Amino acid sequence: MPAPRALCATSLERLRVAWLRLLSACSVLLLWGSTAWAHTVALLSPPSPSARTAELLQRLRGELLSVGFEVTLRDRSKRSEPSELDAASWQRALASETEIQAAVDVVGEGAPVAVDVWIVGRARQFQLVARVSLDPNQENAAKSLAIRASEVLRARLFEPRVGSAEPRAAAPASASGTPAFETSVERTSQPGRLGFELGAAALTSLDGVGPAFLPILRIDWAIEPKLLLQATLAGFGTRPDVVTAAGSADVAMQYGLLGACYRMNGEHTVRPLAALSFGALRTAVVGQTELPRKGHSLEQWSFLADASLGAAFQLSRQYSLVLAGHVQLAQPYVAIRFGDQQVATAGRPNLLLSLTFGARP
Repeated sequence: MPAPRALCATSLERLRVAWLRLLSACSVLLLWGSTAWAHTVALLSPPSPSARTAELLQRLRGELLSVGFEVTLRDRSKRSEPSELDAASWQRALASETEIQAAVDVVGEGAPVAVDVWIVGRARQFQLVARVSLDPNQENAAKSLAIRASEVLRARLFEPRVGSAEPRAAAPASASGTPAFETSVERTSQPGRLGFELGAAALTSLDGVGPAFLPILRIDWAIEPKLLLQATLAGFGTRPDVVTAAGSADVAMQYGLLGACYRMNGEHTVRPLAALSFGALRTAVVGQTELPRKGHSLEQWSFLADASLGAAFQLSRQYSLVLAGHVQLAQPYVAIRFGDQQVATAGRPNLLLSLTFGARP
Protein backbone atom coordinates (compact mmCIF):
# COMPACT_ATOMS: atom_id res chain seq x y z
CA MET A 1 0.00 0.00 0.00
CA PRO A 2 1.50 3.39 -0.97
CA ALA A 3 2.69 5.53 1.89
CA PRO A 4 0.44 8.47 2.89
CA ARG A 5 3.20 10.92 1.93
CA ALA A 6 3.42 9.43 -1.60
CA LEU A 7 -0.35 9.71 -2.04
CA CYS A 8 -0.29 13.32 -0.84
CA ALA A 9 2.59 14.19 -3.20
CA THR A 10 0.75 12.60 -6.14
CA SER A 11 -2.45 14.52 -5.39
CA LEU A 12 -0.57 17.82 -5.07
CA GLU A 13 1.23 17.18 -8.37
CA ARG A 14 -2.10 16.58 -10.12
CA LEU A 15 -3.52 19.77 -8.63
CA ARG A 16 -0.44 21.68 -9.72
CA VAL A 17 -0.80 20.42 -13.30
CA ALA A 18 -4.49 21.42 -13.27
CA TRP A 19 -3.56 24.87 -11.97
CA LEU A 20 -0.99 25.39 -14.74
CA ARG A 21 -3.60 24.40 -17.33
CA LEU A 22 -6.00 26.93 -15.82
CA LEU A 23 -3.36 29.66 -16.05
CA SER A 24 -2.75 28.79 -19.71
CA ALA A 25 -6.48 28.98 -20.45
CA CYS A 26 -6.74 32.36 -18.71
CA SER A 27 -3.78 33.66 -20.74
CA VAL A 28 -5.55 32.68 -23.94
CA LEU A 29 -8.69 34.41 -22.67
CA LEU A 30 -6.74 37.61 -22.00
CA LEU A 31 -5.22 37.60 -25.47
CA TRP A 32 -8.64 36.95 -27.00
CA GLY A 33 -10.27 39.72 -24.97
CA SER A 34 -7.67 42.29 -25.96
CA THR A 35 -8.49 41.80 -29.67
CA ALA A 36 -12.18 40.91 -29.57
CA TRP A 37 -13.04 44.44 -28.56
CA ALA A 38 -10.86 46.05 -31.25
CA HIS A 39 -12.43 48.75 -33.42
CA THR A 40 -10.94 50.33 -36.52
CA VAL A 41 -10.58 54.11 -36.63
CA ALA A 42 -9.80 56.07 -39.79
CA LEU A 43 -7.47 59.07 -39.35
CA LEU A 44 -8.25 61.65 -42.04
CA SER A 45 -5.25 63.53 -43.34
CA PRO A 46 -5.08 66.41 -45.85
CA PRO A 47 -3.00 65.58 -48.96
CA SER A 48 -0.15 67.88 -47.86
CA PRO A 49 -0.30 68.17 -44.07
CA SER A 50 1.72 70.82 -42.27
CA ALA A 51 4.38 69.85 -39.74
CA ARG A 52 1.98 70.52 -36.85
CA THR A 53 -0.79 68.50 -38.48
CA ALA A 54 1.61 65.62 -39.16
CA GLU A 55 2.72 65.68 -35.50
CA LEU A 56 -0.88 65.62 -34.30
CA LEU A 57 -1.71 62.71 -36.62
CA GLN A 58 1.24 60.75 -35.25
CA ARG A 59 0.13 61.51 -31.69
CA LEU A 60 -3.41 60.41 -32.49
CA ARG A 61 -2.23 57.21 -34.14
CA GLY A 62 0.05 56.28 -31.23
CA GLU A 63 -2.60 57.00 -28.61
CA LEU A 64 -5.32 55.05 -30.41
CA LEU A 65 -3.02 52.06 -30.92
CA SER A 66 -1.99 52.11 -27.24
CA VAL A 67 -5.59 51.72 -26.06
CA GLY A 68 -6.42 48.84 -28.42
CA PHE A 69 -7.86 50.48 -31.55
CA GLU A 70 -6.89 49.46 -35.06
CA VAL A 71 -5.84 52.58 -36.99
CA THR A 72 -5.85 53.29 -40.72
CA LEU A 73 -4.65 56.56 -42.27
CA ARG A 74 -6.79 57.95 -45.11
CA ASP A 75 -6.56 61.08 -47.26
CA ARG A 76 -9.35 63.60 -47.02
CA SER A 77 -10.32 65.50 -50.17
CA LYS A 78 -8.01 68.21 -51.49
CA ARG A 79 -9.77 70.82 -49.39
CA SER A 80 -7.68 71.68 -46.33
CA GLU A 81 -10.63 72.64 -44.16
CA PRO A 82 -13.55 70.27 -43.35
CA SER A 83 -16.97 71.33 -44.64
CA GLU A 84 -20.36 69.72 -45.22
CA LEU A 85 -19.53 68.82 -48.84
CA ASP A 86 -16.05 67.67 -47.92
CA ALA A 87 -17.39 65.48 -45.08
CA ALA A 88 -19.98 63.93 -47.38
CA SER A 89 -17.29 62.84 -49.85
CA TRP A 90 -15.09 60.93 -47.39
CA GLN A 91 -18.12 59.56 -45.56
CA ARG A 92 -19.40 57.97 -48.77
CA ALA A 93 -15.97 56.49 -49.40
CA LEU A 94 -15.57 55.03 -45.90
CA ALA A 95 -19.18 53.95 -45.31
CA SER A 96 -18.76 50.97 -47.63
CA GLU A 97 -15.81 49.67 -45.59
CA THR A 98 -17.55 47.65 -42.90
CA GLU A 99 -14.43 47.25 -40.74
CA ILE A 100 -14.30 51.00 -39.99
CA GLN A 101 -16.35 52.07 -36.95
CA ALA A 102 -15.09 55.63 -36.41
CA ALA A 103 -13.14 58.50 -37.94
CA VAL A 104 -11.07 61.39 -36.59
CA ASP A 105 -10.71 64.51 -38.73
CA VAL A 106 -8.21 67.32 -38.08
CA VAL A 107 -9.71 70.83 -38.09
CA GLY A 108 -7.53 73.79 -38.97
CA GLU A 109 -5.97 75.36 -42.03
CA GLY A 110 -2.20 75.11 -41.78
CA ALA A 111 -2.11 74.65 -38.00
CA PRO A 112 -4.62 72.30 -36.28
CA VAL A 113 -7.06 73.86 -33.80
CA ALA A 114 -9.27 70.84 -33.01
CA VAL A 115 -10.33 67.37 -34.14
CA ASP A 116 -13.81 66.16 -35.06
CA VAL A 117 -14.74 62.72 -33.72
CA TRP A 118 -17.20 60.67 -35.80
CA ILE A 119 -18.70 57.22 -35.22
CA VAL A 120 -20.58 54.95 -37.62
CA GLY A 121 -24.16 54.01 -36.74
CA ARG A 122 -25.98 50.77 -37.54
CA ALA A 123 -27.13 52.19 -40.87
CA ARG A 124 -23.49 52.86 -41.85
CA GLN A 125 -23.98 56.60 -41.47
CA PHE A 126 -21.40 58.82 -39.79
CA GLN A 127 -22.47 60.75 -36.72
CA LEU A 128 -20.47 63.74 -35.44
CA VAL A 129 -20.25 63.20 -31.68
CA ALA A 130 -17.76 65.85 -30.52
CA ARG A 131 -15.23 68.47 -31.48
CA VAL A 132 -12.22 68.35 -29.17
CA SER A 133 -10.31 71.63 -29.19
CA LEU A 134 -6.55 72.07 -28.89
CA ASP A 135 -5.43 74.28 -26.01
CA PRO A 136 -2.42 76.26 -27.29
CA ASN A 137 -1.52 77.35 -23.74
CA GLN A 138 -1.18 73.78 -22.48
CA GLU A 139 2.20 72.09 -22.35
CA ASN A 140 2.44 69.33 -24.97
CA ALA A 141 -0.93 70.34 -26.39
CA ALA A 142 -0.88 67.81 -29.27
CA LYS A 143 -0.43 64.87 -26.90
CA SER A 144 -3.21 66.14 -24.61
CA LEU A 145 -5.57 66.54 -27.57
CA ALA A 146 -4.80 63.01 -28.78
CA ILE A 147 -5.52 61.55 -25.34
CA ARG A 148 -8.84 63.39 -25.03
CA ALA A 149 -9.94 62.34 -28.52
CA SER A 150 -9.15 58.68 -27.80
CA GLU A 151 -11.16 58.87 -24.57
CA VAL A 152 -14.16 60.24 -26.48
CA LEU A 153 -13.98 57.23 -28.80
CA ARG A 154 -13.59 54.77 -25.93
CA ALA A 155 -16.57 56.26 -24.12
CA ARG A 156 -18.77 55.84 -27.21
CA LEU A 157 -17.49 52.61 -28.80
CA PHE A 158 -17.07 50.58 -25.61
CA GLU A 159 -20.51 51.31 -24.15
CA PRO A 160 -22.16 48.12 -22.75
CA ARG A 161 -24.98 48.19 -25.32
CA VAL A 162 -22.94 49.12 -28.36
CA GLY A 163 -24.19 47.23 -31.42
CA SER A 164 -27.40 46.12 -29.66
CA ALA A 165 -29.21 49.41 -29.24
CA GLU A 166 -30.28 52.03 -31.69
CA PRO A 167 -27.61 54.69 -32.22
CA ARG A 168 -28.14 57.84 -30.28
CA ALA A 169 -28.94 61.05 -32.04
CA ALA A 170 -25.98 62.95 -33.41
CA ALA A 171 -24.67 65.92 -31.48
CA PRO A 172 -26.34 69.21 -32.29
CA ALA A 173 -24.47 70.90 -35.12
CA SER A 174 -24.27 74.40 -36.46
CA ALA A 175 -24.91 75.36 -40.07
CA SER A 176 -21.26 74.83 -40.94
CA GLY A 177 -21.47 71.18 -39.90
CA THR A 178 -19.49 71.58 -36.67
CA PRO A 179 -20.92 70.42 -33.36
CA ALA A 180 -22.56 72.92 -31.03
CA PHE A 181 -20.42 71.79 -28.09
CA GLU A 182 -16.89 70.77 -27.22
CA THR A 183 -15.90 68.07 -24.83
CA SER A 184 -13.18 66.84 -22.50
CA VAL A 185 -12.91 63.44 -20.84
CA GLU A 186 -11.28 62.37 -17.59
CA ARG A 187 -8.72 59.59 -17.92
CA THR A 188 -10.41 57.17 -15.56
CA SER A 189 -11.51 53.57 -15.90
CA GLN A 190 -15.00 52.95 -17.19
CA PRO A 191 -17.35 51.42 -14.55
CA GLY A 192 -18.71 47.95 -15.18
CA ARG A 193 -15.56 46.61 -16.85
CA LEU A 194 -14.15 43.17 -16.14
CA GLY A 195 -10.39 42.82 -15.64
CA PHE A 196 -7.95 39.94 -15.21
CA GLU A 197 -4.60 39.71 -13.46
CA LEU A 198 -2.04 36.90 -13.58
CA GLY A 199 1.16 36.80 -11.57
CA ALA A 200 3.06 35.37 -8.64
CA ALA A 201 3.50 35.97 -4.92
CA ALA A 202 6.09 35.20 -2.28
CA LEU A 203 4.46 34.21 1.03
CA THR A 204 6.19 33.76 4.38
CA SER A 205 5.21 33.63 8.03
CA LEU A 206 6.98 35.49 10.84
CA ASP A 207 7.61 32.24 12.71
CA GLY A 208 9.59 29.75 10.68
CA VAL A 209 7.47 28.93 7.58
CA GLY A 210 8.45 30.13 4.13
CA PRO A 211 9.00 31.56 1.74
CA ALA A 212 6.55 29.88 -0.62
CA PHE A 213 6.13 31.05 -4.22
CA LEU A 214 2.54 30.86 -5.48
CA PRO A 215 0.88 31.65 -8.84
CA ILE A 216 -2.04 34.12 -8.56
CA LEU A 217 -5.21 34.61 -10.58
CA ARG A 218 -7.29 37.71 -9.86
CA ILE A 219 -10.55 38.88 -11.46
CA ASP A 220 -11.88 42.38 -10.75
CA TRP A 221 -14.99 44.37 -11.60
CA ALA A 222 -14.93 48.19 -11.72
CA ILE A 223 -18.09 49.35 -9.94
CA GLU A 224 -16.72 52.91 -9.84
CA PRO A 225 -13.79 54.49 -11.73
CA LYS A 226 -11.62 54.12 -8.61
CA LEU A 227 -13.31 51.22 -6.79
CA LEU A 228 -12.89 47.57 -7.80
CA LEU A 229 -14.45 44.38 -6.50
CA GLN A 230 -11.87 41.57 -6.57
CA ALA A 231 -11.74 37.78 -6.38
CA THR A 232 -8.31 36.18 -5.88
CA LEU A 233 -7.07 32.58 -6.02
CA ALA A 234 -3.50 31.54 -5.16
CA GLY A 235 -1.80 28.26 -4.41
CA PHE A 236 -0.23 25.04 -5.72
CA GLY A 237 3.21 26.62 -5.69
CA THR A 238 6.36 25.64 -3.83
CA ARG A 239 6.21 23.94 -0.41
CA PRO A 240 8.69 25.29 2.15
CA ASP A 241 10.36 22.90 4.61
CA VAL A 242 10.50 23.32 8.37
CA VAL A 243 13.59 21.41 9.52
CA THR A 244 14.64 20.61 13.09
CA ALA A 245 16.86 18.03 14.77
CA ALA A 246 13.75 15.98 15.56
CA GLY A 247 12.43 15.86 11.98
CA SER A 248 11.05 17.95 9.14
CA ALA A 249 7.71 19.07 7.68
CA ASP A 250 6.53 20.23 4.26
CA VAL A 251 3.96 23.05 4.28
CA ALA A 252 1.59 23.75 1.36
CA MET A 253 -0.77 26.76 1.35
CA GLN A 254 -3.62 27.83 -0.92
CA TYR A 255 -6.14 30.61 -0.40
CA GLY A 256 -9.15 32.33 -1.95
CA LEU A 257 -10.29 35.90 -1.23
CA LEU A 258 -13.14 38.29 -2.00
CA GLY A 259 -12.78 42.00 -1.34
CA ALA A 260 -12.51 45.56 -2.60
CA CYS A 261 -9.63 47.67 -3.92
CA TYR A 262 -9.38 51.47 -4.11
CA ARG A 263 -7.07 52.88 -6.80
CA MET A 264 -6.13 56.51 -7.16
CA ASN A 265 -6.85 58.69 -10.20
CA GLY A 266 -6.10 57.16 -13.58
CA GLU A 267 -4.47 60.39 -14.88
CA HIS A 268 -1.17 59.24 -13.36
CA THR A 269 1.16 56.51 -14.60
CA VAL A 270 1.65 55.24 -11.04
CA ARG A 271 -1.66 54.68 -9.20
CA PRO A 272 -1.40 53.96 -5.44
CA LEU A 273 -3.89 51.40 -4.18
CA ALA A 274 -5.23 49.87 -0.98
CA ALA A 275 -7.30 46.69 -0.66
CA LEU A 276 -9.11 44.69 2.02
CA SER A 277 -10.29 41.11 1.43
CA PHE A 278 -11.64 38.12 3.33
CA GLY A 279 -11.69 34.44 2.50
CA ALA A 280 -10.28 31.03 3.38
CA LEU A 281 -6.79 29.58 3.78
CA ARG A 282 -5.98 25.89 3.36
CA THR A 283 -2.79 24.69 5.01
CA ALA A 284 -1.49 21.14 4.52
CA VAL A 285 1.45 19.88 6.58
CA VAL A 286 3.24 16.55 5.97
CA GLY A 287 5.67 15.59 8.74
CA GLN A 288 8.66 13.25 8.70
CA THR A 289 10.71 12.00 11.63
CA GLU A 290 13.21 9.31 12.50
CA LEU A 291 12.01 5.88 13.59
CA PRO A 292 10.59 4.78 15.98
CA ARG A 293 8.67 8.07 15.92
CA LYS A 294 5.92 8.52 13.36
CA GLY A 295 5.26 11.61 11.27
CA HIS A 296 1.72 12.95 10.87
CA SER A 297 -0.14 14.83 8.19
CA LEU A 298 -2.45 17.75 8.88
CA GLU A 299 -4.93 19.67 6.74
CA GLN A 300 -6.62 22.74 8.17
CA TRP A 301 -9.00 25.38 6.81
CA SER A 302 -8.88 28.84 8.38
CA PHE A 303 -10.70 32.14 8.02
CA LEU A 304 -8.32 34.58 6.31
CA ALA A 305 -8.19 38.40 6.38
CA ASP A 306 -5.90 40.20 3.91
CA ALA A 307 -4.93 43.90 3.90
CA SER A 308 -2.63 45.29 1.21
CA LEU A 309 -0.96 48.48 -0.01
CA GLY A 310 0.74 48.91 -3.36
CA ALA A 311 0.71 50.61 -6.74
CA ALA A 312 -0.47 49.93 -10.28
CA PHE A 313 1.97 50.95 -13.02
CA GLN A 314 -0.04 51.80 -16.15
CA LEU A 315 1.72 50.43 -19.24
CA SER A 316 -1.19 51.60 -21.42
CA ARG A 317 -4.94 52.14 -21.07
CA GLN A 318 -5.44 48.35 -21.15
CA TYR A 319 -2.40 46.90 -19.44
CA SER A 320 -0.73 47.44 -16.08
CA LEU A 321 1.72 45.91 -13.59
CA VAL A 322 0.49 45.73 -9.99
CA LEU A 323 2.95 45.45 -7.10
CA ALA A 324 1.54 45.09 -3.57
CA GLY A 325 2.55 44.08 -0.07
CA HIS A 326 0.04 42.13 2.02
CA VAL A 327 -0.49 41.23 5.66
CA GLN A 328 -2.62 38.12 6.23
CA LEU A 329 -4.16 36.87 9.48
CA ALA A 330 -5.58 33.35 9.77
CA GLN A 331 -7.95 32.05 12.46
CA PRO A 332 -7.26 29.43 13.62
CA TYR A 333 -3.58 29.55 12.74
CA VAL A 334 -1.45 26.43 12.18
CA ALA A 335 1.15 25.37 14.75
CA ILE A 336 3.83 22.83 13.80
CA ARG A 337 5.10 20.67 16.69
CA PHE A 338 7.65 17.93 17.15
CA GLY A 339 6.76 16.18 20.37
CA ASP A 340 5.89 18.83 22.92
CA GLN A 341 7.97 21.50 21.20
CA GLN A 342 6.32 24.10 18.91
CA VAL A 343 8.80 24.93 16.16
CA ALA A 344 6.82 27.13 13.73
CA THR A 345 3.45 28.75 13.07
CA ALA A 346 1.66 29.93 9.91
CA GLY A 347 -0.96 32.64 9.63
CA ARG A 348 -0.02 34.63 12.75
CA PRO A 349 0.57 36.65 10.58
CA ASN A 350 1.73 35.80 7.06
CA LEU A 351 3.47 38.41 4.90
CA LEU A 352 3.05 38.35 1.13
CA LEU A 353 4.54 40.29 -1.80
CA SER A 354 2.63 39.99 -5.10
CA LEU A 355 3.42 41.08 -8.66
CA THR A 356 0.71 40.68 -11.32
CA PHE A 357 0.14 41.66 -14.93
CA GLY A 358 -3.35 43.04 -15.51
CA ALA A 359 -5.46 43.49 -18.63
CA ARG A 360 -8.85 45.06 -19.28
CA PRO A 361 -10.35 44.34 -22.74
